[in-house]
Amino acid sequence: MKKKILIIGNSAKEYALAKKLSENNQIFVAPGSDTIKEFATCLDIREDSVAELLEFVLENSIDLTVPVSYKALQSDIVEVFSNNNQQIFAPPQKAMQTLCDKAFMKKTFYKLRVPTPKFGIFEKQNMVVDYIKNLKNPYVLKINEPNSATVFTTAGSSKAIVDSFFAAKTQKVIIEDYIWGTPFTFYAITDGYKALPVGSSITYKHSLEGDGGQLTTGMGACVPNYKLSIDNEYFLMDNVIYPMLENFEQTGAPYVGILGVDAILTDDNNIQVLGLQPFFQDCDCDAILETFELDLYNLLESCVIGSFSDEIEFVPIKDISATTLVLQCKNKENKENVINGLEDLDEDLKISFYSSVKKNKYLEFEAENGPVLTVTAFARTLAGSRTKVYDEVKNINFKGISYRKDICKLLADI
Repeated sequence: MKKKILIIGNSAKEYALAKKLSENNQIFVAPGSDTIKEFATCLDIREDSVAELLEFVLENSIDLTVPVSYKALQSDIVEVFSNNNQQIFAPPQKAMQTLCDKAFMKKTFYKLRVPTPKFGIFEKQNMVVDYIKNLKNPYVLKINEPNSATVFTTAGSSKAIVDSFFAAKTQKVIIEDYIWGTPFTFYAITDGYKALPVGSSITYKHSLEGDGGQLTTGMGACVPNYKLSIDNEYFLMDNVIYPMLENFEQTGAPYVGILGVDAILTDDNNIQVLGLQPFFQDCDCDAILETFELDLYNLLESCVIGSFSDEIEFVPIKDISATTLVLQCKNKENKENVINGLEDLDEDLKISFYSSVKKNKYLEFEAENGPVLTVTAFARTLAGSRTKVYDEVKNINFKGISYRKDICKLLADI
């Protein structure tokens, strides 16, 4: 019998999750998007409208709710649903406060001895200016806003950004050393007490080829991270995942869900942790989900109902490789920008749309300025998946199409 699942959010990762779960279940998405409507029922309910979401779940006998968007996760939805005996797969609001407060997260890393780049936290503009004057290496400026990380090489180049932060009355500015190496995300699934690895990705966050330009939510990914050894994975579980889970439990907020570790693997095989993710990312969600061999619904449900620790010994992963490209639109006019060529793509590819993609009156998908869709190809080798995705993406066309041409390039011989 098909299960009824409610997914909350409307970006590419929500599309990927809804599409995957729709293979064997009935899916509802709030608020959803024009593209998600192709295979799921979309609800006209805001992501953080907890009372309305609970009312829908109760009236429609929803079996499992999966909040994915930051707006939903920062609400009290987990507490409200749990108090009403509704199954929900997500970390509680108090745990999300740690993940979203970058300054508090860095302090937590320091307290738990999680390896993280050298950092400073400042509340006064003159202290920031004095600190960066003595920095020789590239450094990263952050505030608590999502996607606010910006890389700078000199104090002069960062002055305008610092001024804008304090003009907006930002409470805290975080400055950390820029670490050279391979950026990656390592994921684990947990019921709050036991955790198991579920995959890793090499992530490409810089907007330009050669890791130039500004940091983004992701321009592409490779799955798995072939540079990450078994010893590295044990290190991450023992020195990051479990210390964080114990910290959440001690503060009265056991963490249920996916916990991702954003980190850098340096050339001398050391790991520096940059932050945490409460779910898979837009740029790697399709690739990670496709490697699962266990039934996804049963896996998520086991964490909620308490059978995970006793019944799941490990999460089997398929021996396949994936390369994902994020296609962007740099056409700010957004007039009649039809996405052409989707029907010509290999059916084995995975496509996920961002919420900006709309249907016109002719039922054609149209791109808007910003990220448009992800394209993921799979093969036995990384070189094979990379070749396939770049061959296939040539079929897609819309005004202002842009994507990085060097995703996985340096790993193509693996």
